[in-house]
Amino acid sequence: MHFVSSLFAVIVQLSVSLDLIAQETTSAYANMVRIPSGSFSMGGDAGLMDGGSQSHQTAYPIREVTVDAFWMDVAEVTNRQFADFVEATGYVTFAERPLPEADLAVLQQVAEYNIKRLQHAADSVAGAERAAIYESIQRIKDSSQLLGQTAGSIIFKLPEEELRSKNDITQWWRIEAAATWRAPDGMGSSWQDRLDHPVVNVTHEDATEYATWAGKRLPTEAEWERAARGGLERQPFTWGDVFSPLGKDVWMANIWQGVWPYENTMEDGFAATAPVKSFPSNAFGLYDMAGNVWEIVADRYHPKAYSLRMDGAINPTGPDADSLRRLRQRLPTYVTRGGSFLCSDVWCSGYQPGSRQAQENDSPSHHTGFRCVKDVD
Repeated sequence: MHFVSSLFAVIVQLSVSLDLIAQETTSAYANMVRIPSGSFSMGGDAGLMDGGSQSHQTAYPIREVTVDAFWMDVAEVTNRQFADFVEATGYVTFAERPLPEADLAVLQQVAEYNIKRLQHAADSVAGAERAAIYESIQRIKDSSQLLGQTAGSIIFKLPEEELRSKNDITQWWRIEAAATWRAPDGMGSSWQDRLDHPVVNVTHEDATEYATWAGKRLPTEAEWERAARGGLERQPFTWGDVFSPLGKDVWMANIWQGVWPYENTMEDGFAATAPVKSFPSNAFGLYDMAGNVWEIVADRYHPKAYSLRMDGAINPTGPDADSLRRLRQRLPTYVTRGGSFLCSDVWCSGYQPGSRQAQENDSPSHHTGFRCVKDVD
């Protein structure tokens, strides 16, 4: 029964795409798709409202939202495209610059505070648990030693032992000064053998600079979700209501397979990013709206953004200035959407269209990129 309904859903999506997709080949809208105006129910996906998914916890309540038509890049901005921008402008990304002195001081204070907190915890335990805490302390010290160099980026590495705590992200994340868009995975890696992979290790500032140079802009969070859903209403995936509509061996997105965070079995063919367009598009003809890399959008992040928004909002652009001021974020923090190659149903379910995450503007990572939009003339 599921196979029949899935096949029907695929056929329906193909039919919808014939009516709605308008992909341009002219220079102004090359490799872009016209997303039609419309209203939709924006927010987290069914079954996840209890906060079981990390990436859905702030995506409620569901609100009715209307957006005007716009053009969107058919795929995430690639290394090839970003290299053209850098060559034309000489732009230097955040990860390639030295950290500002003020940021260095704050980060050093945070590191010292966390070391003291962990040391206190270690004093009250023994054996393997104590050893694990000391390993966390050492990881913080190792990262602190990099603070005087270029900012670098945050890189995922498989843990080498059992997790001490599922909330201690230092067990799988590392700061690497050598990790930039030019070296996606840090020392020894290069963008030049990943020309058609999405550019990563970029911030909201970097993405905005590229978009401006290209004569475009970043999408609002509402525009992004409208496009990701492909005209489907309240479906759990960008392609419909069934995880594997084309069979269990056909992956619809570049996500994590295996035991998180120890083993990625790469059943979809990729351990990290994939070349754009490696997986089927959604009904609007957009690729990688699920998985591959989280995509930075224009909206500032607020954990209660959906509660602050009224039903029926038209072209919403995120929380107001007063709400953000009261939030007292350390740095401007922006929304990212769509999940990445690190997302799975046991970690964040970030590849679902209702998911959202936050990214501080000094925290690029190798699973975050972006795509652009353009207004309809």
